[in-house]
Amino acid sequence: MSITDYSSTTHLPSHRSDPGARELVLGWLGSFPSPRTREGYRRDLERFGCWLEEHRAGTILEASRAHVDLYARALEDAGYRPASRARALSSLSSFYRYCCSAGALVVNPAGSVRRPKLPNYSPRLGLNLDTAPKVIEAAHRLSATHRGLVALCLLAGLRISEALSVSASSLRSEAGHLVLVVISKGGREDLVPLSPVAHRMLSDLLEQHPTGPLLGGMDRFRAYRLVAELGAEAGLGRDLTPHDLRHGAATCALEAGEPIHRVQQLLRHASPLTTQRYDHSRDRLDASAAYGLARALGGAA
Repeated sequence: MSITDYSSTTHLPSHRSDPGARELVLGWLGSFPSPRTREGYRRDLERFGCWLEEHRAGTILEASRAHVDLYARALEDAGYRPASRARALSSLSSFYRYCCSAGALVVNPAGSVRRPKLPNYSPRLGLNLDTAPKVIEAAHRLSATHRGLVALCLLAGLRISEALSVSASSLRSEAGHLVLVVISKGGREDLVPLSPVAHRMLSDLLEQHPTGPLLGGMDRFRAYRLVAELGAEAGLGRDLTPHDLRHGAATCALEAGEPIHRVQQLLRHASPLTTQRYDHSRDRLDASAAYGLARALGGAA
């Protein structure tokens, strides 16, 4: 794919006086096969470029370690969550590594910047076996599109970006199972089993959209609004996001006793440690070794 293929989607203010930087950005984005990855990295770099311009700190290629450190503090002060800040700094480091490999820079100014330490569990409470059925019931009271979002993100564990691209042609029979062909992170093609329950929840959409995306070509913003409606209809008392549905797939499967390696396979996590972050089950705390230790020591207060 040529550099100009990305020119319509890459608008970094700090490049107005540095055409060479623009070419490097476009080449860097072009090195990633996944359109979702390219778009996410583009936004991260664009945000940094805007910050540099706002503070008259020069172009992206002129940024120093001190600039990146100050930018990291600015993200924190603006209320960005640790995971979002870590991702933003990772994107910058990836770009600057590319610049070094291309000979445009000698040192990666983001390479040694301290990134937020993330907990080994997800701090956001997703759905569990008590609340997920309420969301499914709410979807049945709402529309076929609401049911489709639940089927794809909660019952099949898809990311919202993956769910938005699913079409009738994504369904396939494989070794006696109905599966979805999904393009995962990095552009990898994966097969995700589709349970009979999920298939039934998709039946109306399959009739309505025999070609094209099952969710009708909606964008992320529309999907977020529909999922928020699901949460309100279910009476959860808090906001519900598309990631909460995928998060709930992991939590509910773990609560149901599914081995973590199988849940990891369903969500297509590279590491079981990522999957483990979604284990919010009460049983995990009830079975803690702390209680066994206290019993062994006589239960003394």
